[in-house]
Amino acid sequence: MATALFIAPIAFYLCAVAVVTATARSRSDDGDYFFAARSLRTLQAFLSVVSSETSVATTVVFPAAGLAGGYTLVWLLAGYIVGRTVVALFYLRTLYESSRLTIYQTMSGHHRVLESAYLVAKYLSGGARYFIGGYALSQLLGGPVLLWVVVTACIVAAYSLTGGLRAVVMMDQVQSVLIVGAGAFLCVYLIGRVPEGAVVAPAFFDWDATRYTFSPVLFLGGVVLSIGSHGADQDLLLRILSTRSLREAQRSLILSGFGAAALISLYLSIGFLLRFQGVDGLDAKSPLADFVIRGNLPLLKGVFLVLLAAAAMSSLDSTIHSTGAVWKSLMRSTAAGRWWSAWSLCIMIGFAALFTSLQHRHPDFLSLCMGSMNYVNGGLIGIFTVFTFFRRWLTGRGVVSGLVVGFVITAVCEWAFAAPAPWTYTVLLASAGAFTACMLAKLTEADTAY
Repeated sequence: MATALFIAPIAFYLCAVAVVTATARSRSDDGDYFFAARSLRTLQAFLSVVSSETSVATTVVFPAAGLAGGYTLVWLLAGYIVGRTVVALFYLRTLYESSRLTIYQTMSGHHRVLESAYLVAKYLSGGARYFIGGYALSQLLGGPVLLWVVVTACIVAAYSLTGGLRAVVMMDQVQSVLIVGAGAFLCVYLIGRVPEGAVVAPAFFDWDATRYTFSPVLFLGGVVLSIGSHGADQDLLLRILSTRSLREAQRSLILSGFGAAALISLYLSIGFLLRFQGVDGLDAKSPLADFVIRGNLPLLKGVFLVLLAAAAMSSLDSTIHSTGAVWKSLMRSTAAGRWWSAWSLCIMIGFAALFTSLQHRHPDFLSLCMGSMNYVNGGLIGIFTVFTFFRRWLTGRGVVSGLVVGFVITAVCEWAFAAPAPWTYTVLLASAGAFTACMLAKLTEADTAY
């Protein structure tokens, strides 16, 4: 009976993967493989974006944050909502109306520089999340982290390389239901185990300016980060740009902010409830997985295993799809997009392996994820802001200058001190520095011409 309870959730999920793999097919042309022939509706795009972006960070990182700091991250979530609304209202129109393969072709004639930078950024941030998924599966099932990284890659390849964006979106809808359902199940289960009168009021503010959870900066960091992740990132924008109309694209993007905030709040609640379970010494980086292992309840273990697998795959299939499009553009290739996605999957495995040695640099997985994003993300945010509001000022020299300055500021914040600077400060400094460098490059060109 115990074995059946453990296997049942896993069998259900593998059946869903098999059905999607068997039924979703994509033609080789770019419009169908990468953009699903622009046939997505608002709800499909909304669910796909929320499923992809929350990924394993939600199921592993945010319970750890809830355990450590209560609800102080709600200001990050408020920033997400505001940032996506800004992108939907001011940034999105130009990108949606373009018919080019990548958003970077739309932004600049020097798109190959931007595309190269994006690939570096995506492999760093995506590799960190992919590694965290392997880490949690290793916690739960044993064996080396790299083994579960490869197993996840094989399952993702089965449906995403054959079905294109349609298959990715179909699986995202399954995964979003699983992530919400499993989160609700875990929350109810933990509430039932809390002793009467044990719960104390959680924290919602942090006024310590030396920490990344400092509330005002956390909110601003969430706004700026969302402009980068949902305005200058080919990955999440693929779903938005594949909707039937601009209005549907804007609606799905704004709704995704509220959806992500609600889902992350659910997993913050799970972390907060872990405080009152009477279990000492939980793994600070992945306390939920540690709790499930110690509980030794087959059904709970099976549900959590499926949750981890769904979260890891929802992030990975999205990443290889977007980077495949960028590789094809960068290499000016006529080969089918799925071959470039397969190439990208191999690179992702390598970056996940890299983070097995870099994880010790950061005190928690949230800092690892956010810190890895800032190297190029800060530059992209600055450049994308110039493109949106001061388009005539965006030059080739400005693109390069913005990327270099964003990278240098992030490297200093990450490595010049005994411990990395709080990532919220880093993303604000890197974005502001890149924007300034991009604008100054135009002024320098004008002075030289004069």
